[in-house]
Amino acid sequence: PGGCGPRRGGDFRKGQGWAGSLIGPYWGGMTIQGLVPYYYLRVEPTGRAAREVDRCIYNNMADNARCRATPLADIANVHFTVCHKPWICLAHHEYDLCSRLHDRWFALRARLERRLGLPPPPRGPRFAKLG
Repeated sequence: PGGCGPRRGGDFRKGQGWAGSLIGPYWGGMTIQGLVPYYYLRVEPTGRAAREVDRCIYNNMADNARCRATPLADIANVHFTVCHKPWICLAHHEYDLCSRLHDRWFALRARLERRLGLPPPPRGPRFAKLG
């Protein structure tokens, strides 16, 4: 089906992006940040498959008041730029949503570790409640 090629390996060229299109030759461009623009600009440019979504639900970065006010249960996925990557274990966050997103990330990680039968890694005081 259309669009499966890029998702299953594709043609990403260093410095040239997807299929040499100059779409995605930047940090993160090999990931969803470059793949989605490439797909909608080159693979399916008609706009038939495109649909604008609420970025506070899909790709929430906690970078504005509206996104920070979005209930955690409504957030489908997160872009950890403003909040930083959870595995860096910064104990202080400027926004409460960042702390809640990190807590959720560690809870999901712990659930996966249990499912895979892995021992939980040691946790610092910030994340001790998730143990």
